[in-house]
Amino acid sequence: MDIEMDFECRECGWVFTRSFLLLEHGRILKCPFCSGTRLGVRHEAVIEEGIAESPAERLPGEDHYVELKIKL
Repeated sequence: MDIEMDFECRECGWVFTRSFLLLEHGRILKCPFCSGTRLGVRHEAVIEEGIAESPAERLPGEDHYVELKIKL
């Protein structure tokens, strides 16, 4: 089981995804765009049995919800 987390850089606004199991222990996580260290967790999704699911979310300008599923 793994957790994928979407991080948002508080300095430049860049959003990127990292796997919890692949994060380096004892190292500071930095934005890949500006190398800023002020990050916030925007979203997290648990990955089990080869399928990553995220909760349904409303896209800007759309009237319906979208659920993302990625088969690994």
